[in-house]
Amino acid sequence: MKEREKRLPNGLMHELNKFYYDTAQANHPGALAALLKLAPLSQILYGTDYPFWTGAEENEGLSAQHFAATDLMAIERENALRLLPGIKA
Repeated sequence: MKEREKRLPNGLMHELNKFYYDTAQANHPGALAALLKLAPLSQILYGTDYPFWTGAEENEGLSAQHFAATDLMAIERENALRLLPGIKA
């Protein structure tokens, strides 16, 4: 058995799907399409990289993708609340 198979018995993609990813610098069509192929929507969080990218720019980029309202709410809020249950909404 190869060393990689020992360390990643379920494969690399299985492990990458455990990570959470934010939308900072990834709010344009190409980057979001790539991100959504890598990770499920439930693992994507809102991010801005302020001061390099403003909240307004991030919001514009996400709005332009025409996510379903429930998907956009998941990215903007619900995924983070699930990840950090101690935060009171």
